[in-house]
Amino acid sequence: MHCLRSLVYQLGRRPIRNKSMFFCYNKKNVQESSRYYGTEIKIEDESDTIVRELCKGNDNLEKKLKVLMLEVEVMRQDGRCAPDNIHSDQWERLLEMPSRKQRTNYLTFLWKIEKKKENEKSRKEARRKELVESPPEYIKEFPDDVLYGIKHQSMFLRIRDQSINMFDNYRALTAMIHGQSLVIDCSYEEHMVWRETVNAAKQMTFVFGDNRIHKDPFNLHLCNVEQKGEFMKQLRKNIPSLDEPWFPMNIHTKGYLDLFPKDKLVYLTPHCREELTYFDPDAVYIVGCMVDKINNEPLSLAKAKRDGLKMAKLPLDRYIEWAPGSKKNLNINHMIPILLDLKLTGDWEFALKHVPRRKLMETKILAMQQRFSNTSLNREDFLKSSKIVRRNSSLSIIEKKLKSKKTLYDDDNI
Repeated sequence: MHCLRSLVYQLGRRPIRNKSMFFCYNKKNVQESSRYYGTEIKIEDESDTIVRELCKGNDNLEKKLKVLMLEVEVMRQDGRCAPDNIHSDQWERLLEMPSRKQRTNYLTFLWKIEKKKENEKSRKEARRKELVESPPEYIKEFPDDVLYGIKHQSMFLRIRDQSINMFDNYRALTAMIHGQSLVIDCSYEEHMVWRETVNAAKQMTFVFGDNRIHKDPFNLHLCNVEQKGEFMKQLRKNIPSLDEPWFPMNIHTKGYLDLFPKDKLVYLTPHCREELTYFDPDAVYIVGCMVDKINNEPLSLAKAKRDGLKMAKLPLDRYIEWAPGSKKNLNINHMIPILLDLKLTGDWEFALKHVPRRKLMETKILAMQQRFSNTSLNREDFLKSSKIVRRNSSLSIIEKKLKSKKTLYDDDNI
């Protein structure tokens, strides 16, 4: 111990001349050591790939993306809602969001979707283990008995999902040759925000599915389509075989005036005055593909007037009693099934069954009756709690008119 202390003391007093004995900070020595003792392996991280794909050499964008990745990683470390796997298109969407609150809401949305998929996967795995470990449901009374049912013999022919899919596509392909044409106007993408565009693509996916399973489908034409736009990008996500040559739907970058005669075109818009009294099998109806949650301007009416086309709206007020506060405009995944059933039967009441039940007065009344039956309040207290009693409800119609005509210069109000 005494010798060790004296050695340390001597080393502390004397300067070390050959420091390479203790340190190997020389770059040459590091390269030689790596040459003899191992090989340097470069592993490209997934984040580097995303940065290279999105930034494409843009230094400012690369810096912004790395800061954003660091922000997401801090959210994960803090235990906040942030998904573990984020795709390149989702990073691109995050780059376009200006505020942190928008990014947090979007990351929470992605986190919920990811957890939903994980829970679904775990449920399927648990169900599979349960089916494997469960005992057989059927017990033979005699060894030569024949068992019928699932996983056993059956007297019915099994029709697989692929066969049903091919049959539905065949029906849609037949409609492309012999069916009535229907135009979906996709020229409103610039008037919609990103979320509305995603909803429009989702509704269009439902339209394609509802059309091809119908008994008498339309020959769908998507006009004024921007191939590199966000709408087509989301639609290709929902329908991966959209660009295949056999796909049973017509997609045009041209307008409907370049494809059909002008005298046969009828634009269906809820903002016009003329009602569609009967369904014309020779007409080519046009439905605008737009989700107007933010922008409520009558864009379809303005476009139909600008093109000089006939206009019509569905006679919804004749056959439907709307609930208070309900919007009378319908989505395209409601409009197309209505037109399909109207073409097949000609019955408006049967065709308008596709209108959402939440918009009808009947649904509101049934919900109110159910709430009233589950409460112990009397009628007046229940109406007051439900905020249904309006002001001046005890006044007659004439008194309401007279009161509305009064001004500040009346004697009673001075």
